[in-house]
Amino acid sequence: MAAKLNKVLLFCFLFLFQQFIFCQNNVVVKDYPDYKNKEQHKKYYKRRTTISKWQINKLKDGALIVKLKTNDIIIEALRKQGNIKLAEKKKLEQFAVNKTIITAFNDFYKFSKVYFIKSNYTDSLLKGKRTNIFLDTNVQINPSITLTETFYLIAEKDFVYNSSIGFVKEDSAKYQVEQGNSVNEAAFVIKNKYGHQLKSPFPFLITYKMNIAKVITGSKFDFPIKIYKNSLQQDSIIFVVNKNFIDEQNEIKKGLRKPNAIKQNEFTKIVEIKKMYLYDRISLPIEIFNDDLIRFHQNSRMPLELELGDLLIQPYLY
Repeated sequence: MAAKLNKVLLFCFLFLFQQFIFCQNNVVVKDYPDYKNKEQHKKYYKRRTTISKWQINKLKDGALIVKLKTNDIIIEALRKQGNIKLAEKKKLEQFAVNKTIITAFNDFYKFSKVYFIKSNYTDSLLKGKRTNIFLDTNVQINPSITLTETFYLIAEKDFVYNSSIGFVKEDSAKYQVEQGNSVNEAAFVIKNKYGHQLKSPFPFLITYKMNIAKVITGSKFDFPIKIYKNSLQQDSIIFVVNKNFIDEQNEIKKGLRKPNAIKQNEFTKIVEIKKMYLYDRISLPIEIFNDDLIRFHQNSRMPLELELGDLLIQPYLY
């Protein structure tokens, strides 16, 4: 009996202690763990929801700019080391990856205008350059492509962070560098023009879908790529994105077709593409992301001028 009574008293003590920890100054921590009080939590909630609604409406009439990697630093380092073949291999692989990303976005992103830019031109973009930096479908800078939209967001492959910064006023945004602990790697993260990842409820992540990863085994896959010399004796690269690669692999597994043999010669080389950069692996998340944007837009009216003029909101609209 005494032992049972002791257990009851211990339970009551632990329960009361827990309530003391979680309820101080009339603040229920589980409702807003990162804020000093309920009023602060309400202000942040108002800010992020209003800004997200403004961003989705501005994006609808604006543009998404997809930032593509170049691997220029690695490629140049390999060349300086005399490893010309590996440098060329890395260059061709990055070209194939970028061509696949461009193809997938053009096929499935329909929410707004979309442009493509190499990562080493993002500073020029931020400084106001609007032409002679955007890529065509063959990953070449095309002077005829001009950004005419005033509002844009950036999509790039990156890690998702527990951000070290909250909302930042535009007058100091370019001086703020986002850091923090990485949570996971996304297919693409949506950021503002200063490179800060957006905040919910805006659907700012394009995440990989695991069901695609389980369809085929292996981490890298071989694809043919062709290189010709143009009239200026410059490399002209041709890569055809195989949109049916996973279906073909399944047919090969079932014995319904034979593997495609890639014959190398002076014009045709082999590039290895990682699973995460296969067309199917990229296009499905983009299609789902496009649908998410449409749904969020349908449920997010443009905030009224009175709301946007609030000093809690106005400095963060850029």
